[in-house]
Amino acid sequence: MTRSVLILDTSAVIAGLAPGLLEAEQVTVPEVLEEARDLCSKLKLETAVLMGKVRVMEPSRKSLENVRGKVEHSGDTVSETDIKLLALALDLRDRSAEIVTDDYAIQNLATMFRLPYRRVAMPGIKEVLRWEAVCPACESKFPPTATVCLICGSKLKKQARR
Repeated sequence: MTRSVLILDTSAVIAGLAPGLLEAEQVTVPEVLEEARDLCSKLKLETAVLMGKVRVMEPSRKSLENVRGKVEHSGDTVSETDIKLLALALDLRDRSAEIVTDDYAIQNLATMFRLPYRRVAMPGIKEVLRWEAVCPACESKFPPTATVCLICGSKLKKQARR
């Protein structure tokens, strides 16, 4: 029987998750250790790593490319850390990986990939959002990566597609 793996995001630790106390196998990416800036979160994470409760891993290049493609298509605003966490979840999918995060963009993308996630303190997302760029002047719509209207030259604003 395969044991599930929890993939820890910084937001989970900041929200109060105590990784050293969980019995489940836990992993994260190196950037999460760097993002945990407040002393309490940093100590919880570093102690869990030193105790062997949390393993630090890098995702595969293939999964990173897969996630970057989905991010570009969806228009979600995510950090490189978020991309790596999602890619690691794809790599560990066959081990029933579950992302632990309160980050809505990660939850949104996880849902698109059909990756399970659990939240810690915040309510989860209610619906999957896809983004687009819209011109506030002429209301033309563009892919989410566009920044300037090709019709009138105005700066575009990002909004959820309806």
